[in-house]
Formats: sequence, structure tokens, C-alpha cells
Amino acid sequence: MPLDIAVKHALLRVGAVALSSVVTAVVLFGVGRVILIGDLGLAMPANSQPSASPSPSPSATSSPAVLSDIATPVPEPTATPEPSAAQTPAPSTAPLALTAFRFGGRSYVGIVLPDINRTFVAPFAGRIEVLVYQFIDGEVRVGSNVPSLPFYPYISVVAPDQKITYRPGTLGSDTDVLVRHGTTVAAGDPLFRPITLGRSSWTTFYNASAPYQLVVSLQALPSGRDLDPTPYLGGS
Repeated sequence: MPLDIAVKHALLRVGAVALSSVVTAVVLFGVGRVILIGDLGLAMPANSQPSASPSPSPSATSSPAVLSDIATPVPEPTATPEPSAAQTPAPSTAPLALTAFRFGGRSYVGIVLPDINRTFVAPFAGRIEVLVYQFIDGEVRVGSNVPSLPFYPYISVVAPDQKITYRPGTLGSDTDVLVRHGTTVAAGDPLFRPITLGRSSWTTFYNASAPYQLVVSLQALPSGRDLDPTPYLGGS
């Protein structure tokens, strides 16, 4: 074999050995780098897909303060049951003291009031007559107007078949008249009420010793015959 061919062969072997050594060194270097970086916990850069844009972090919301782990229920205020009021009977009105008497050939009923807590009402339906009298110079006069002297009302309810007349005490100071002359009333409508225990006009006009606060008469119409007013004198 010529010398130059032998030299070429030798050089080729040396080059192959050198190349093999270089490749081996590169491989060893890479493996050692991977091991070293893994042990240190360093992230290897990697070819990754484009990352999506970060989603916005949810805004912090304030949570209501917790006062206690278990809420104690507040009892609803309950109304205290009212004791049922016992049915108490209305106070009964004291009975009237009635006295029947006659005067001048006519019949009357005198009434002594035990108190003033009552209103006298119409015993039946009819038309109202209110006549006002004064006692002037020993005479009973109707329609007069002497301011210095007391006025006394006569209050009548006139029905087609009967007429009842009440003679209470002094107008205004002893008696409050609740109806007007010429009006009509139904049974049970208020007529007048005593406001004091002043005596009836009968005491001034006819008998100074008469104890009555009220004198009542009842006549049949049109005859004028006297009737008994007692059934109508309950008052109220």
C-alpha cells in the first residue's frame, strides 16, 4: 500500500474518533444539564402554545359581619289577653214617686224625682205643644214676657185620640226643653230633662206646699175625659 493512502486512512480514523468523542461529550453535557436543573427545581423553558389572556380576578365582595354562630331568635311581642269583661247590668233608674190627686174637678199625677239622671220621652207619636207661663200679680198668664219673673213650660204631646201634658220646673234653671213647638215626634223621642230638683210650676201657681218636681195630666180626645197617665210615667 502506498504511503499516502496509509496516511489518509490514519487521518480518517483519527477524525472519526474525534467526531465520536465530540458527539459523546455533547450528549453527556446535555444529560448532565438536565439532571442538574431538575435537581435544583428550575423550570425548563418549554415551547408552549400561546397562553390565553388571563381572566380577570373576581372582585372582592364584602361579606356581612357575623354577629354569632347561631342567631338567637327574638320572640315576637304577644299581646296580653284582656280579661273578658263580665256583662254588668246597667244601673237601674230609681223609681219615681207618683201621687194621684184631683184639683178643680180634674185628675193629675204629681211626681217626686229621686234624682235628675233621666230624660223624659214621648210616650206616643204626636204633635208638640210648648206653652210658656208666668205668674204675674197672682195670675197665671201665657204668652207674657217679664224678664224679671221666671218662665214655666207646659210640654204636651198631642195624638189624634189623646193628649198628655207635663208641667216641670222653671225653664232654663230647672228644666231643659229638648223639643220645639209645632214639631212632631215619634214614641221614645226626648222631650225634656230636669237639670235640678226644682219644684214644678204647680207649687207656684196652685199649691205652695206641693212637693212635686213634675205634674202630669192625660185626656182623651176629642172628649177631654181624664185618663190615667201612670202607665206612661216610667221616665228614662
